[in-house]
Amino acid sequence: MSEIETIADGSGKTHFGLNNKQARDLADALIELGIPTNIVRVMICLHTHGATTSKTLQTRCELRQPEISTAIKTLNERSLVEIQSTGASGRGRPSHIYKLSKSIELCIEHFTSEIQREITAMQNGLQNVQRLTQSL
Repeated sequence: MSEIETIADGSGKTHFGLNNKQARDLADALIELGIPTNIVRVMICLHTHGATTSKTLQTRCELRQPEISTAIKTLNERSLVEIQSTGASGRGRPSHIYKLSKSIELCIEHFTSEIQREITAMQNGLQNVQRLTQSL
């Protein structure tokens, strides 16, 4: 079983709304590229289900609150998520509603562009090492 697939609930949907093979394959491919699993889970959940709370993300993604917060922080730093405060009802901390601020395609493109820059930097580093090795 892939890291993304989990036990299906009675509705026929699998983990965090990935009810088709293409979506599961996409999630697996993103994880294989090095995008952290928690970020992939949250990003695809927000795409699949739309705006939602941290509590709902925890349930759908099977992640703990700190893992959701870290994923949301990463997405927010890249301007890929909108955060709306709902205010506390009574006592306690206010809750938030999260939603993707860009299409899933643009979100994925953002991460793949980062990966491409890292690959280019590594290739340049390898070429430098090869050049330095030849001059020994």
